[in-house]
Amino acid sequence: MSRAEQLTARDAVFVYDEFERHPSNIVAVYAFDATAAGASPPDAATVIAWVRARLGHFRLFQRRLARVPGDLDLPYWVWDADFDIHRHVSMESARDWSAVRARIAEIAATRMDLTRPPWRIHIFEAVTEYPGRPDATVTLVLLGFHHSAGDGVATRELELKLFDGSALPTPIDSGDAREWSARRALARAVVTQPYRLLRFALGLRSTRAVPSSAPEPLAMRPATRFNRKVDPRFGFDLVRIPMAAVLKAKAAAPERITVNDLVLTVVAGALAAYLDEQGETPADSLAAMVPRSMRGLAHWDSVNQLTQMSVDLHTDIADPVRRLRAIRESVRREKERGGDPAYLRRQERVQTSPAWLLRLAGWGRAQRRFDDVAQVPLSNTTVSNVPPVAERLAFLGAPMISAFGALPIMDGDGLRHLTTSQGDELIISFSADTAMLPDTGHYGELLLRSFDELWQALESHRD
Repeated sequence: MSRAEQLTARDAVFVYDEFERHPSNIVAVYAFDATAAGASPPDAATVIAWVRARLGHFRLFQRRLARVPGDLDLPYWVWDADFDIHRHVSMESARDWSAVRARIAEIAATRMDLTRPPWRIHIFEAVTEYPGRPDATVTLVLLGFHHSAGDGVATRELELKLFDGSALPTPIDSGDAREWSARRALARAVVTQPYRLLRFALGLRSTRAVPSSAPEPLAMRPATRFNRKVDPRFGFDLVRIPMAAVLKAKAAAPERITVNDLVLTVVAGALAAYLDEQGETPADSLAAMVPRSMRGLAHWDSVNQLTQMSVDLHTDIADPVRRLRAIRESVRREKERGGDPAYLRRQERVQTSPAWLLRLAGWGRAQRRFDDVAQVPLSNTTVSNVPPVAERLAFLGAPMISAFGALPIMDGDGLRHLTTSQGDELIISFSADTAMLPDTGHYGELLLRSFDELWQALESHRD
């Protein structure tokens, strides 16, 4: 029988950091060809049966969060005795892509109910005018869950088990909700509190004992229109770039680069162009927060194994090739810093932090004010990427044609980007406060223009 499981401090941060304008949601959307041979049109009963048969894949599906009174200790995952699948699965039909985009943004901006298992599956049936398929209909499957339950890599693992057609899992024992007792958890927290404080103090001391040899990123960056207080409801859109073009541009680079280096350069060009159009070109270069998986680099027992790089976007460099080279070097330095023993030791300090301190830090972040500030710490936008989606995935007989994600915006980060790839295309999706970016379509055009300018500059440089 499965028992209650306590969150690690690194995972609990996503619970304590969450507030109205900072939802801790992960949202992935999968597009399936509803017109393919063998595809079955979804209906409510079929979808519920499909999801129910897959509940055994992850404990996430039937566990909820239980917090210790006073947050004296970290929360627990406990079995939900009142689990009702109908609270987590929903459907909509016959909408065009523009309307669906708005609904995806609305769902992504809505905080999860942590009194229930924090996940949702939302089906959009018979979507028309989908990018790249203007004359066909597609089925979109939105998968959302709370960040405390996993990161982007966990999304990849989950989608494989949901859509790869392998044998269905053995149902997970639903356990006994009576195994969780707030009173016992509180008593345990009181007893272990001296030990936890001692461990935290020792961790602080050991952190100071390891000097850092890697250069730190600039602590402050010039604030832009995107670095203010946000309305959590946001605009959402995406652009598609043929993977063949991406790989040709990559091959034309004078040095060895990654696709992520290219994407960062494309975003830098579009961001600089948009701010220039508004007459708001910053005096100094902007930077991006780029999540990095630490799997294989650090031995963390959390389900979230990400750290944050602060990558200089070199928006003060006009030439696309020079900017690409500079960004490549900035990424290299940040990766080097991420492997520095002193940096890793500081990251491990989170794991020893007491729950009340994590909650206090989350409260402090929620009180930060961004209105009228001239500078912001470390970064101006987010540029995230997830591993490629597996091939030959399907939903009710309909093959997958593309996948993308939607990042909720937050105070100080009102423009966020997420890169995914599937088959023969790369997708850059972006979320933005509509007051800061009224026309998402125009920004999408700037992203495509930035890619074309970079590719042409690389080809000219090679010639």
